[in-house]
Amino acid sequence: MLNIYEVGDFETSDNVQLHYYIRGAGPPILACQGGPANISDTLADALAPLEDAYTLVYHDYRGSGRSEVASSATYTYERIADDLDELRVHLGYERVCVLAHSMGGFIGLNYGLRHPQGCAGIVLVGTTPTGNPGKIAVPALRALGPTRTAKVLALAAWYVAGWSWRSESKDKLAARYAAMVVTQAGVPAVRGKVKAAMAGLPFANDNVPQLEQMFTRTDLTGRLHEIRCPVLVLYGRRDAVMVAGGQMLMQGLANARRVCLPDVGHEPFIEDPDAAIPPRS
Repeated sequence: MLNIYEVGDFETSDNVQLHYYIRGAGPPILACQGGPANISDTLADALAPLEDAYTLVYHDYRGSGRSEVASSATYTYERIADDLDELRVHLGYERVCVLAHSMGGFIGLNYGLRHPQGCAGIVLVGTTPTGNPGKIAVPALRALGPTRTAKVLALAAWYVAGWSWRSESKDKLAARYAAMVVTQAGVPAVRGKVKAAMAGLPFANDNVPQLEQMFTRTDLTGRLHEIRCPVLVLYGRRDAVMVAGGQMLMQGLANARRVCLPDVGHEPFIEDPDAAIPPRS
């Protein structure tokens, strides 16, 4: 159960009510969950060990969870990054760090690009600067290896044959993500923990179609050099797409440090919390 210290709603500049909550005490971190078929609670549970040292601020993106549905044209990573900055201002923070996981990395990177005055640093966890298949596919398959590649291709074929023609549903969404789960899986010993933590997923959020489509069209590799704040790039060695993405981030960011965790997949805070969240000195 979430241990919430403050909960509220705020209205964005384009009149959308967004739900947020705050946990912990210390310097503020605005957290960006992955998705799009997700809500902020999943990341909040995983980051609970940070609450002794930091104030963690979460919100459900527009069109998801407990936040309002908005115009589909506003379901973009750029607009969500702007929402994040409006939340920072609403809460009275001068500067914040942003922690972004998975798809949330596109929001965190856009935050650094669009709102550098409010961004003290970024932690990018299991994320990539691009979803462009032409850039990410080959290095991701190289990181995946032949056995998992064969399984991914089989699941993709299964989805096309058995699900792609059906109406949208939670089951279809789960089938669509099945191949991606294989690319992200940690070692067998931790998969039960990850599955239990993700038991409520996927969520059929209103923003899913638009953010899914934006994923493959997003490419921030050519703008990474514009982000001047310190960046920590953290990913698991078994998280194939994000291994490729992590390498691209390190090549493009001007002020970045990398941590690559062995035997870890897409959920380092769940799979190996001691390594992903070291004690604060």
